[in-house]
Amino acid sequence: MKKWISMVAIGATVAATSSAAMAADGQFFVNGEAAGSDVNISNLQGRSETSAAGALRLGYQWNVGTISWGVETGYADLGKVTGYNYGAVSDAGGPYDPLRLNVTTRGELLGGNFKLHYGDYGWFFSARGGWFHSQTHARVSDQLGYASVSSSASGDGVYAGLGVGYDFNQHIGVSLNYDFYQTRANGIYDGHFNTSMYGGTFEYRF
Repeated sequence: MKKWISMVAIGATVAATSSAAMAADGQFFVNGEAAGSDVNISNLQGRSETSAAGALRLGYQWNVGTISWGVETGYADLGKVTGYNYGAVSDAGGPYDPLRLNVTTRGELLGGNFKLHYGDYGWFFSARGGWFHSQTHARVSDQLGYASVSSSASGDGVYAGLGVGYDFNQHIGVSLNYDFYQTRANGIYDGHFNTSMYGGTFEYRF
């Protein structure tokens, strides 16, 4: 699967490069996002509200007037969520022992992006979306320390995001973003859950 993902990413980059040669105005870009994430997992109480998260993306964009659009690939770390499942109570009269859950998700992304500028430089509105291939790792342990079980799963979902930012010139820009990630992880909890990510992005175009 990882080999296939790499081939798709390379193919997208080659296609973008070929198209760029014929475009009147275009730029490669790389951007990094530092963010906080909020993971929505059912039956998880007392959970951590936010976790450190982030993403690194690179791609190519075409510019025509006040509109830019392009392709992107990259990698996202959705952070970690911890909490308790209070439904796990012994039916044999044993101690009340809720399970502690710890979940981390990371993955590759491939998609497109769009920007609407107000003037040659300055404020802009952005949107992005595409395919998200996630790798999720979960660890479940009881509070008495008697048992601990780990599980991993991967799957294909989607991502989408909106942002508002400011371009200082043709090479440098910053933005504030909201991104939504859909994670598929068969065999872990319900097999799927969603993550909201709020953060800031620094972008360099060349």
